[in-house]
Amino acid sequence: MNKKYTSTILLFAVFIGFFIWGGSMLYSSVTAAPKDGESIVYAVMILGCSLAALVAILMLPRKNHS
Repeated sequence: MNKKYTSTILLFAVFIGFFIWGGSMLYSSVTAAPKDGESIVYAVMILGCSLAALVAILMLPRKNHS
């Protein structure tokens, strides 16, 4: 497999993994009885890392179909 495809797939996996991890962490910290501010901040930071991976995916060069 080409290095470009491998790195794109791994970056997409990082995006999906961080998005699911941050979303579940945020959901569990908001619905839990004692609302811990620290876990909410960590969840938002993980979702920010997911957003950074998404931006990196969108900024990858594309093939021109002409």
